Amino acid sequence: MAWQSYEVKEQVKIERLYSLFKRHYDKGHHFLGEMHDFWEAVYVIEGEVIISADENVHNFKSGDIIFHKPLELHKFNVVGDDGATLLIFSFDMAGELCKKMERRASHLDKYGRLIIKSFLEFLESEQEKRTQTKADITYTDFHSIYSQDDIFLQTVSLYICNIILSLASKASTLTKTKTHETELFRRALIVMNERIAEQLSVRELADSLNISESSLKRLFDKYAGMSVHKYFLTLKIKTATIMLKGGMGVSEVSDALGFSSQGYFSATYKRETGNNPSQI
Repeated sequence: MAWQSYEVKEQVKIERLYSLFKRHYDKGHHFLGEMHDFWEAVYVIEGEVIISADENVHNFKSGDIIFHKPLELHKFNVVGDDGATLLIFSFDMAGELCKKMERRASHLDKYGRLIIKSFLEFLESEQEKRTQTKADITYTDFHSIYSQDDIFLQTVSLYICNIILSLASKASTLTKTKTHETELFRRALIVMNERIAEQLSVRELADSLNISESSLKRLFDKYAGMSVHKYFLTLKIKTATIMLKGGMGVSEVSDALGFSSQGYFSATYKRETGNNPSQI
């Protein structure tokens, strides 16, 4: 009997892990906005949170998950009365499915939730083996205990791959939250991107939206977790990183983004990222 074989083409590969934890946050907790050059996923185990990802705002409940692509500005606010318990993991990945996961916000189906359930049970059993305690585990971070455990790390990577694969064939995504405020926030970010080469002031941005400066500041505090000026600077740094990785020189990037001098740009980039732009 002749056996027929089928080539298995790897669709996604987790190349590096940065963080992995489960934590409960009380109602009203604000996680300030951040961005980094690796992926991050946030899964809501229980509760309700509002998550901002660049110009998009989502209301998340139990069973919902979002994937933040590299260099995406993101933050969350806990709005559930009983707080929220989240599973968060960050990683580098490669493969055909990367594009599908960009800004992916979905509600996991029964199979996806079973994968998460098994994932959490695995993490808790590993924690118990090492700490010899059966106390309720609200925080699991692999850095201190598991960073040299190759079997643990590969098992975690396989769970993450399974979560991604469970979503890959599903076209449905969560609807973005649309209110007057979120629409204003989205429009503000559009203006910022259109005028990324300028020294855009708070007053100019507020005038372009026909709102007061105080209203604009409240908007960014709520949905960005940082000031208007800080967000615009962070957006410039994000754009600069993309330009530098695309092969542009430091002086070209400095000019393109409206910095007063190459020296000022380099100092600002180093302060904000910890890296010299010439090394990107």
